[in-house]
Amino acid sequence: MAKQHAIYDQNKVSGLIAHTGTADTAETQRIVAGVDGGLLITGLHGVVLTTAVAVANGTATALPATILSNRKSMVAYNNGTISIYLGGTGVTGAGNGIPVGTGDFSPAIDLGTAIIYGYGTSAGGTMIVMEVS
Repeated sequence: MAKQHAIYDQNKVSGLIAHTGTADTAETQRIVAGVDGGLLITGLHGVVLTTAVAVANGTATALPATILSNRKSMVAYNNGTISIYLGGTGVTGAGNGIPVGTGDFSPAIDLGTAIIYGYGTSAGGTMIVMEVS
């Protein structure tokens, strides 16, 4: 990132800009905060990655197999022809998983580096996973 300098203006409220990561790379994250009309305005910029994952029949499948670096959250869309059940490594279907029907989205999950697994009870399972850092 280019050098940034604070400029004082008596007619404006001070703001905050913070950077982390390596300059000019996808790993750079920026947090911007300022005040507009008495409201605190913030923005967080990171990386968004989408991955298609075939969910195996009768096997807990990691969504996705390799997680995005510095991941904050994820959401998944069931693009397949069967319901997919979400849970931990021991998910085995309706008895202990959260169902995501065909054409439906999972809840948005703030999970960091934890791994969510999908389980299909027959062939035809595909999840499109969107991760955000």
